[in-house]
Amino acid sequence: MRTRTLSLVVLIVLALIVAACGGRAEPTPTPAPAQPAAPSQPVAAAQTYGELKVIPVEPGAKIVFSGWGDETEQKIYRDSIARFKQFYPDVTVDFQPIPADFQTKLKAMMAGGTAPDVFYVDDQLMTAFGPTGQLLALDPYIAEAGASRADFIPALLTIFTLDGKTYGLPKDWGTLGLVYLPEAFQAAGIPEPTPAWTWNDLKAAAEAIQKTGKYGGFCMNADWARFAPFAFGNGGAYATDDFSAPLLDTPAVIEAAKFVTDMKKAGTIVTSSDVGAGWCGEAIGKKLVGMTYEGGWMVNFMRQNYPDVVWKAVELPAGPKGKASVIFTNAIGVNASTKFPRAAAALTIFLTSRYNQAEIVKTGFAYSTHPDQLNLVVDPNDRAIAAGGTFPLTRVAYWGPNTGKVNDAVSKALERVYLGEQTVEQSFAQAHEEINRILSGQ
Repeated sequence: MRTRTLSLVVLIVLALIVAACGGRAEPTPTPAPAQPAAPSQPVAAAQTYGELKVIPVEPGAKIVFSGWGDETEQKIYRDSIARFKQFYPDVTVDFQPIPADFQTKLKAMMAGGTAPDVFYVDDQLMTAFGPTGQLLALDPYIAEAGASRADFIPALLTIFTLDGKTYGLPKDWGTLGLVYLPEAFQAAGIPEPTPAWTWNDLKAAAEAIQKTGKYGGFCMNADWARFAPFAFGNGGAYATDDFSAPLLDTPAVIEAAKFVTDMKKAGTIVTSSDVGAGWCGEAIGKKLVGMTYEGGWMVNFMRQNYPDVVWKAVELPAGPKGKASVIFTNAIGVNASTKFPRAAAALTIFLTSRYNQAEIVKTGFAYSTHPDQLNLVVDPNDRAIAAGGTFPLTRVAYWGPNTGKVNDAVSKALERVYLGEQTVEQSFAQAHEEINRILSGQ
């Protein structure tokens, strides 16, 4: 989750606007609770941070903030809260991370009336809470702070917008790059990858590395996210832009699936379990494979767990229709039932502001969601991975309210072919019908 150079700003905005998904047919939200009037005086030590204004908040506000993530991510947000306190000293923020089963636990808390005031929002939670009026519309507070939806990479807001209102502000985003071990290429006697690579270059390199007998060629599990760049790079998608119908039986997707599964059948693609790793990034760290598709999280993972392993990253190879990757994003939103909506909104706006995200980028944890901060990533591997967000065929990983079910169906389709249970045509035809029933509400 990070970025490239400022020269890429125009490219990424154009690419992501094209990638942004279409309209959605949603139930009419239940009206949110009335918003209390602003206090007469701000309770802050300063009037601005960066280009944004400190907004008046409820005196003595106490809010609970929750998200998922490991110790690294938790520290990043504790540090962010400390920065927030410099500008809102009278607001008490109780950070209560929920590292596991976040969505399930938060839904239960929301049903029981014990949900936090501010929390991470993904596509599942937006689908669950947006149409029911359980998320606070942030637009009035955004305007009051002098912020704007235009401050963010356009496609990242797609998931968190309903009926023209904003129910979450993107906190970070991620994409995929080609991660590899230089020593595997040396062992195979072949040149290292370049940004000019195509799928055929990837296949040839995987074959050469596999033949060394020391490394798996290319690591790829039966995973919708890693398959997405192949589908998109061949001009395909998982569903139509209006989320009304699946597209898994189209030639573009079938051809991409055949390319991947033929490599698996030939042994040039291995899964992480094939080589005794928990995931493909770990397989790189353990020097079990030559290549894989992974994201910017590899930077800290390798630094913390395999500091002596030399690895590199380069842009994903181009498919027949062009370069493509997939974008993942999450937001921060506000519980509509909070007793302190102004303080909760203030925290949300601050955490996702340029001011705070510039500090987060320095940690190597995430890319800023602001396009004019794409020049802040320093690590060259991270910068190469972030280039995926600029590709013309890159899409946000979102297919409407049923995104999770659609993606799961794609993963299962790949898995059936990997296991030899069905041909590509059979498996993807089955997934196509499954998704058609999901999208049509059957």
